[in-house]
Amino acid sequence: MAALSFALACTTGKTETTSSGTSSQPASAAGFSTSSLKGNYVYRLAGNYFNLQSGDGPYERAGTFIADGNGNITSGVDDFVQSSAPSSNPIVGNYAISSDGTGKLTINLGNSQLIFAITMVADGTVYLIEFDTTATGAGVAVLQDASAFQPPTGTFAFRFHSNQANIPSQGSVSRVGTMAVTSKGSVAGSEDIVRVNALSSLTLTGSLSAPDSTGKGTAIFSDSAGFTLNYFYYVIDSNTLTFLETDEGPLGDGRAEMQTGAPFSDSSLSNVFVFHSLGETETTLDGVNSVGALHSDGKGNVTLGSYDSVQDGVPTVNASLSGTYSIDSSGRAVIDLTPQGSTTIEFIAWMVSPSRAFFLVNVAGLAEDGAMDQQQTITAGSLNGQYSILMYGHDQQTPPLVDRVGVITLNGSSVITLTDYFINRNGSRNQISTDPVGTYNLGANGRLSASITGVTSAMVLYMTSNNSGYLILEDTGEDVSGSIALQVTP
Repeated sequence: MAALSFALACTTGKTETTSSGTSSQPASAAGFSTSSLKGNYVYRLAGNYFNLQSGDGPYERAGTFIADGNGNITSGVDDFVQSSAPSSNPIVGNYAISSDGTGKLTINLGNSQLIFAITMVADGTVYLIEFDTTATGAGVAVLQDASAFQPPTGTFAFRFHSNQANIPSQGSVSRVGTMAVTSKGSVAGSEDIVRVNALSSLTLTGSLSAPDSTGKGTAIFSDSAGFTLNYFYYVIDSNTLTFLETDEGPLGDGRAEMQTGAPFSDSSLSNVFVFHSLGETETTLDGVNSVGALHSDGKGNVTLGSYDSVQDGVPTVNASLSGTYSIDSSGRAVIDLTPQGSTTIEFIAWMVSPSRAFFLVNVAGLAEDGAMDQQQTITAGSLNGQYSILMYGHDQQTPPLVDRVGVITLNGSSVITLTDYFINRNGSRNQISTDPVGTYNLGANGRLSASITGVTSAMVLYMTSNNSGYLILEDTGEDVSGSIALQVTP
């Protein structure tokens, strides 16, 4: 970096200034405090180093920590992967949280430090971005159920993704499927996989070790095409696992959730589902971000819907959807969606339950995957309160890497206010609490479009409920996505 402080031109003609300093706290409050962060947590984030002394290039990290509710990280382990064997280090640290749920968390790894800017959500979830001068990165920390630190058993639906920096979609892999895990840790399952731009349906075998006292274990998976993959896994609760790939070369992560509701049929997918996916194009890591909603009739037809996507900075805006689908008894679904004026997009999905699924996108040149959730009733007046927000990606600014985390408010009508947020753009950082204000409109399918002065003229959110949603920015040149979730006062 040539400088730590500079003004960034934005699509609205205003500026979003970043520096190594911090500004004063805003007046708004949600009743949080340092005591709001307490217990066993697992975290995972991905990002990019841009300081040669730290090692340029993408990275992934995950780990666990214990927060004592008094501002101390008393113990934990950080696992870091950057195109080589993983490094694991014990950690301690400290943190502080303001009344609006924003704060900072510092992790000490021997002679080095990690600084995260964080925002509390609810139910023990924390949005976070790396807030260092050497890297950008974004992710989530989630409260663990320590009583579930037992060998996982049952049938899990899963989604895995990996990539390699120098060969975007050709080096990326998207995998979705189900696996049965026995009490002895053996694994057998089925999966659909996009590898080197080709879709295959494979069988899967492997093993999971018993988790240690932090909820961490190891996993080995082999598919019928002859590939073997290695992971650390971390227990969130008895139904949910998160994964970090530990193979040398690729960077990867994953998630597995207990499957319920089998046997499935076309009637298992009914009403409105909101979806979000991201991945690689042929030229760019994280070069495609998509959100949308589909209406299914429970009989194999997608009767209507809408689709927004940005691919290599070029947006597709609010395209209407039609299509068909079929689901077998195991929960495997083939969903063909046709956005108006475009070619058919095929989703291969595996149902987690009748209200949730993981899917990959079977389109040449893309390695894209994500999740879809049944939408609850959305009312304009109920979109009224203080939300945590997370945005991550890159744009056409100089430098391009940008992550944001903070607090945003919706007034139940048309006013949106970014009341307090942290931004890290290639190591140039700031906490901004000047209340950038904008307007929003809630349309069909829970689609919310917004403009915020100095930040974006084209934010699109698809709300899964009045409390949460997925977002992308559709300003030309943006490849930024994220999420929003209502804060609940402790």
